[in-house]
Amino acid sequence: MADKIKDIPSEQEIDLADEQSFEKIEEMLAQQREERLKSLRRHKLPAELTLAEALNALTKSELEDIQYNLNLPMASNINRVKKADMVEAVLPEVVKFSKIWFVSIFEEQKELFDYACQHKGLLGELKTDDFRLDYLRGIGILYCGLSKGKLQWYMPKEIMDEYQKINNGAFQQLVTFNSEVVRLSAGLVFYYGMVDFDLLYSMVLEYVDDDLEFSEFIGILYNGGCWCKNIVVGQHELRNINVMNADALQQEQLKNDHLDYLELSYDVVWDAGEETYVESTPAYRTLAQFFMNKFSLDVLQSAEVVKSIHNLIQNGYGMNEVMLFLKDNNFVLTNMKETETLSGLIGRYRDTISMWALKGHTLTEVGIKPRSHLTLVRNERKIGRNDPCPCGSGKKYKNCCLDKNY
Repeated sequence: MADKIKDIPSEQEIDLADEQSFEKIEEMLAQQREERLKSLRRHKLPAELTLAEALNALTKSELEDIQYNLNLPMASNINRVKKADMVEAVLPEVVKFSKIWFVSIFEEQKELFDYACQHKGLLGELKTDDFRLDYLRGIGILYCGLSKGKLQWYMPKEIMDEYQKINNGAFQQLVTFNSEVVRLSAGLVFYYGMVDFDLLYSMVLEYVDDDLEFSEFIGILYNGGCWCKNIVVGQHELRNINVMNADALQQEQLKNDHLDYLELSYDVVWDAGEETYVESTPAYRTLAQFFMNKFSLDVLQSAEVVKSIHNLIQNGYGMNEVMLFLKDNNFVLTNMKETETLSGLIGRYRDTISMWALKGHTLTEVGIKPRSHLTLVRNERKIGRNDPCPCGSGKKYKNCCLDKNY
């Protein structure tokens, strides 16, 4: 006898399963955050802020993380390796790496290290939820320990000595240049969505005066990708943090190979490289004002809504999907006239956006009549509950802006 065919679960059952699965994920993430904080608070601040003391305070697993991040040889079985041997192997490599890595740092990082040098290596109690500190800890630059019940961050003496050797006027110029390079790169992918390293390198060279080797450029980008909140470093490309589907965007750009990348002035690219930048066009301001007036939003709330609309459009969602997104977030208008007004405002805003798929050109500039949907991400469907949220938070839509209380 044939096996009984299982009943197909209903949408409600799927949603319930999703919710239960998400609750488990949330519990796991909360546990990971708690374990992270415990690991940071595991040891007391050492009396001597040396690299040996800092490394000895780490677990074998944390030492192995540094080995991995610094691309060092690792034992096939960590359980058979003595921790003292790991520290002995890692210590000189961290010092050697710091000499190379310091030449890629930015202004904000330099301010942090300068403060450490002015306070005998101590940085005090930094924000525990700033995960960029984990990046610096993961490459052996900064460490932490408990002092009088508070978590204190510090730069070990050996690392601080290497930093002070190069911290002069010429180094300050280099740091300023690095900051310019990463900001210009971020500004370019604000308009283009994503650009492969080779092309991005040639683009940046058009804006800067100093010589820049390609290897130095890549070092700056990788540091920027771990530090800056508006860019992501891929295997072969730099992309804007809000790109949801890099492969689909690349394919769409290839379809438009007849288009040159939109020429942008230095000032335009520089402004767009700021982490919280918004391109405040007349169409943007009119749309934002509509949400402020009709739904009693403040400036920041309205900007957040328009940002989500912008990200939806850039990632290939069409007018129907945008309107469904607004409905999901309780932006429901009472009559057809207002709905048509909003739809018209969104349409005009869409036509003025420098589209990633069009290499920075607007739909109006290239003479394209907007379709009911583009094809970058989704095809004739609303934003899925488990899709990335269009606000760019990195969370699932159902756990971020779905039913958000603005």
